[in-house]
Amino acid sequence: MAAPAEVITAALLAPATAEVSVETRLAVRDRLLAAAPGLVERLPPGEQVVLTIALLRQLGRATPGPVRTDEPFAWKPAFVRRSLGLAAVEACLAHRFRAPAEAVGPVAAQAVAEWERSGWRTFHWEPWLATLGGGARSAVLAEATTWASTLWTSLDWGQFRDPPRLGGPDDQWVCAASRTVRLKGRSEVRAFLPARPGRSRAGPLATAMVSMAGGTPRPGCEVGLGYLALVAALRSPSRPAPARVIGIWPDAGQHRVVDVTDRLLMDAGELVLTGVAAVVDSTTGPSVDPAVSFGA
Repeated sequence: MAAPAEVITAALLAPATAEVSVETRLAVRDRLLAAAPGLVERLPPGEQVVLTIALLRQLGRATPGPVRTDEPFAWKPAFVRRSLGLAAVEACLAHRFRAPAEAVGPVAAQAVAEWERSGWRTFHWEPWLATLGGGARSAVLAEATTWASTLWTSLDWGQFRDPPRLGGPDDQWVCAASRTVRLKGRSEVRAFLPARPGRSRAGPLATAMVSMAGGTPRPGCEVGLGYLALVAALRSPSRPAPARVIGIWPDAGQHRVVDVTDRLLMDAGELVLTGVAAVVDSTTGPSVDPAVSFGA
């Protein structure tokens, strides 16, 4: 049975229980900078590995299979539902609509109208959506409505003292080399947390992140959630690392609460190296030397 939204939100917004040390952040960064370039040496010059949470979840599949990284891009409803759904939820939080079911259609229509007027693509899918017939467009809006409604009902928005940030640009960090390794992290919601007991509110506040996924959480999914905190910490080294990540799997009615510790960040770094090696193997074939260590 799914936990009530009030329970998940209270866990999300509770004061941080741990704080990642500067030494750990530097150690994980240095570990990636030292190890990742060697893992991608077998790729053709100029190639890159782009690692995402979705790709890492492929590695955790019960049935092993090739890691798909090179599928040609084509617009489809699944690529619209998140950005349109987040915009609909944001419109509801601004009290423009009572629920995402009311918001999705007008928000999409406004985005298309703005693109037609100015040429500016806020979401990038506006030209594609504008070409769709009535039935196909309805299918896109229906999928976005379902996604937005799920997020809307998964959290108790009245508990947020400070307005949360929805979506926004992906966190990114690049390990520059002749074959670049790019880490990308994405969350649906970011919230500011109250200061830890005994700590003042001076300086940047700790944050918590929400990641919503389909399917069922697999063993080890907590380290995958830690990956999102790692990318955010690498992207903004002058700010505190995210203190907490909550994963929500609505299809399974489950969630996971992960407080970000030094150990979790180090484990997430090892997961990155495992993921990079898997992508390279999928592209070039297994290494002739299987004795590749991902230990700390």
